[in-house]
Amino acid sequence: MYKIAICDDDKRDIEILKKLILKTEMVDTDLFQFYAFESGEQLFFYQQMDFDVIFMDMQMGEMDGYETAMNLRKVDSNFLLVFWSGVVMPVPEHFKAGAFRYLEKNKSEEEIVSELNDIIAELVKRKERPYVICKYSTGKDQIRVFPESVLYIAIRGNGCQLFAYGKVKEQFPNEILRITQNLNRVAQVFTEEYGFSRIHNSYIVNMSYITNISRTCVKLVDGTELTVARSKIKSFQKAFAQYGL
Repeated sequence: MYKIAICDDDKRDIEILKKLILKTEMVDTDLFQFYAFESGEQLFFYQQMDFDVIFMDMQMGEMDGYETAMNLRKVDSNFLLVFWSGVVMPVPEHFKAGAFRYLEKNKSEEEIVSELNDIIAELVKRKERPYVICKYSTGKDQIRVFPESVLYIAIRGNGCQLFAYGKVKEQFPNEILRITQNLNRVAQVFTEEYGFSRIHNSYIVNMSYITNISRTCVKLVDGTELTVARSKIKSFQKAFAQYGL
């Protein structure tokens, strides 16, 4: 399923864009799930912020498209952003929001559908990457986290806690990132193919961020030391030796 958000203060333009997206040929359109928002504020305060792509009108009321996009990037840096406008032309500042494409409403249907095919192709490419959904704050807010942003994941209660690295760590320096799935399920997503190894029954580690290995533990880039279980030593050594080949 591809979650597509359209934020535009004109209901007609929302419906037009939906119809044009449904004319693309990259994937089965039954896999598209649309969410419509008529203001930047409405989108920003939507609790389930885990969209695959957001089409953002540039010119809206109190909070314009650029301001909305910049605020959303503080919460989730992983969604595909497309600015969608018929009036405002892009300026260098707009691309600080990390827009993938600028889509002009006044182009012909054929031109827009052609660009939408490129956008959906990028969406499909990104969707192939594994990720987990983490809750933070009061448990109502969510963020998707990809392999490169994970140091390690450990069992916590009935679920797991994710220890982040890089931009995700910078965005949520004081937050506990919780995963409701158990570690067995998470290990099926973050596998050795993506650089992870289960070195202990209680956690899996991203081998990209291991800086030192001894017989009984590994040391990560942030100084964290994790014990390697006796039962996992041989499988871990084999996985680490093959990693990056």
